Amino acid sequence: MTVHVFASLQPKPDHREKVALALKSLVSATRAEPGNITYDLFIAGEGDRGFYLIESYTDVAAFEAHKASRHYLDYREKVAEWLLALPSVKVLYPLDAIGSQPT
Repeated sequence: MTVHVFASLQPKPDHREKVALALKSLVSATRAEPGNITYDLFIAGEGDRGFYLIESYTDVAAFEAHKASRHYLDYREKVAEWLLALPSVKVLYPLDAIGSQPT
């Protein structure tokens, strides 16, 4: 079953550019993972300084492999002090989504 993830990160103001660069590197590495369908990075307007990731994986095993990957673990360690708080992560399973099998 496909796994989707929505993550939001709020960088400390003086570390925003460093977080952006680290995220862009993470995006490139993650898109090359077997089992990754999408890994897209967004920003919002209206004064929102956060970053948002929308991710999709072929199954739970692919998502777990991502979380255990060296590039993900290195990223987490690198940005830990650059964020205002821990990232907010929502793991989602399709109920009625185009191209996904319902749970």
